[in-house]
Amino acid sequence: RYTSELANDFGNLASRLAAMVAKYCDGVLPAVKHDPELQSFLHATVEKADTAICDLDFQSGIVTIMEFCKRVNGYVTEEEPWILAKDPENKEHLEAVLYNTAESLRALAVLLNPVMPATCEILWQSLGANESIGKLADQEIGSVSTWGQLPAGSVITKSAVFFPRLDVIA
Repeated sequence: RYTSELANDFGNLASRLAAMVAKYCDGVLPAVKHDPELQSFLHATVEKADTAICDLDFQSGIVTIMEFCKRVNGYVTEEEPWILAKDPENKEHLEAVLYNTAESLRALAVLLNPVMPATCEILWQSLGANESIGKLADQEIGSVSTWGQLPAGSVITKSAVFFPRLDVIA
């Protein structure tokens, strides 16, 4: 789980977003875009995870959140922003993919904060969310699925690797 869910899914998603926003948007988050499918998936995730955690079924809650993370990774893979970036006519679509990915990571930071506060705080800082939304600790679960909270113009920065590969650590 460390390698597949944390390093490959969550950590890699955050790293890829920061690298792509740096490369394609000079490190600045583009205009707010709305992906109805991701938003719907997030809304269902929040409801299911919150219910599980309130029922003290932490494993199911965390698994539900990680399913959303996998869906966002699938979204990035399907949309292929690295291909979109090759054609200037795809700029709006590229920016939509980058914004939706960043907004999904904002939600993941809030959802995973209770179980990974240090890592989620680093992600929150990387998304420039402290300056635009406020402290991560002040975010409420009831509003996490409201899409579009990260404002355009937020500065996205690359952070240290969240979950180093185990073969590198050893």
